[in-house]
Amino acid sequence: MGKARLEHSASAHGGVRVILKPLPRRPVQVRDELLPSWIRRLAQANHCSVEDFCGYLGLGQSRVPERMKDLRQVNWARFCSAVQQTRDEIEAMTLPDTTHLPIQCVSSDDFQICESCRDQTPGVILRHWRFAWSLTCENCGRPLVARHPSDGLSDRLRLRAARGAAVLKTAVDANDLKRMRRISRTLAVLKILGLEYPASFASRCQLQRSEALAAIDVCTTRPLLGAAILLCGNDKAFWELRRAFPLHRRVIARVLTLSEDIERRLPRLQKAEPAPKKETKAAYRPVASEGALQAARQAISELGPDADRQALLVRADTIWKSQSCVSH
Repeated sequence: MGKARLEHSASAHGGVRVILKPLPRRPVQVRDELLPSWIRRLAQANHCSVEDFCGYLGLGQSRVPERMKDLRQVNWARFCSAVQQTRDEIEAMTLPDTTHLPIQCVSSDDFQICESCRDQTPGVILRHWRFAWSLTCENCGRPLVARHPSDGLSDRLRLRAARGAAVLKTAVDANDLKRMRRISRTLAVLKILGLEYPASFASRCQLQRSEALAAIDVCTTRPLLGAAILLCGNDKAFWELRRAFPLHRRVIARVLTLSEDIERRLPRLQKAEPAPKKETKAAYRPVASEGALQAARQAISELGPDADRQALLVRADTIWKSQSCVSH
């Protein structure tokens, strides 16, 4: 509808409260739909721009509200009468306020979607798509698709990411600030180690997000081992951790000891000696310890730190050899 067709009538109580007639076209709300998604679909169905539509509804702004705090200036009588929804129903369509938490776990953009639900209702956005702990669509059960999906995720990494996501969701639902601070420290360790992880768990890159969620699982179920794996072979990070967490130096020293033990047990972590010239073609040229370290980390990521030690050694050695062959 055009702007002229947005009719309204005044209430009899002093003429102050403006009550609108119900909108002529009201698309059915999808379960758990985000408020901006529904407002945009309402505006489109009634042939009105989103900016004009927000003003007509009494939202007091041209930007479509997403969070409950964005609804402070809303004319509720006007808004509710137009869309035929109660205030509680409208507020339930907004994102929860998580600004008091030490980490960002609710995204401000559409970093993932459900392609099936989007195809069924073009333009729809569901609330739980914005949650960092959401991996599957709550409406249809299909896996959510990241903006930058990764095809090569191992089953072990997917499983650990799912466990980490469950830990994050439980902490948010329970408003468990102690556990959230522990998760925040996990992110801080990742940053100190110089790994390219996102500032939040709502990365558009599926691989980065999966690894970050998996880190929650490892560092929650076996925190010392998880930190030792991250610290393995990185002496500079040890001193940076001591500076960043001065109250936990004794724990960090224990982690360093465990890390050094892991480094000794995993294959070829030290720089290999140059191969003799008489070696046959079947022999492969040794590489720097960084390549072996990456192979060890990948093996742990695939099999998990609680896997059989011999299996970890064999898998890391296989990865290291394949990388060496590819480099040549």
